[in-house]
Amino acid sequence: MRAICYPMNPRRRVVTLRSFCVRAALCAIPVLLPVASSAQAPTAGTLAYVRLYADASGITHFADERLVLTPAGGGTTAEERLFVNRLGDLKGVMFAKLKAGTIENWHVAPRRQFMLCVRGIVEITAADGEKRRMTPGQFMLLEDLSGRGHRTHAVGDEDHVALALPVPEGIPVH
Repeated sequence: MRAICYPMNPRRRVVTLRSFCVRAALCAIPVLLPVASSAQAPTAGTLAYVRLYADASGITHFADERLVLTPAGGGTTAEERLFVNRLGDLKGVMFAKLKAGTIENWHVAPRRQFMLCVRGIVEITAADGEKRRMTPGQFMLLEDLSGRGHRTHAVGDEDHVALALPVPEGIPVH
C-alpha cells in the first residue's frame, strides 16, 4: 500500500492511500446528501443526474434522471434531519484521474457505478453520437455494461478527477 503525505499538515503525517480515499469519500457525502433545515417539515427532495445506458442493440444513450431523497428519520439530531438515498454498502470506491487532453476510446463501464466529477471537465460521448460534459459537483450513473460503450475525453487544461462509487446489485436509483 502506497503512502501519501498531507502537504497542508504541519506534522506532515503520512497516511495510507486507503485511509485517504475513505476520508475523501466521507467529505463528498455532503454533496450527495443535503441537510434539511431544522425549521422545515420533512419532505422528499431530488438530485439531478445523467444516466448512460445501453439499449437492446448495444447502442448507448443518455437520460436525465432524478435521485429521490427522503428523510432519514423524524428526530431532532443532525443525522435524522438528513435527506438521503441509501446506496447500500459500497465496496471498491476509488478516485480516478485522467490527464488533461487524454481520450479513452470506446469502452464499457467496468460495473454499474456513479462517477462524481471532483476536478476538471470531462466529455462523454454515447454510441448514438450525443455528447455530455461533466463539471465538478455533477455526477453520472454508468450502466453501459455491454455494447459499444462510451468514449471519454478530459477536455481543458486541468486533469479530470472523479470519484467512482459502485452501486450494488438490486439498488434502484432511477
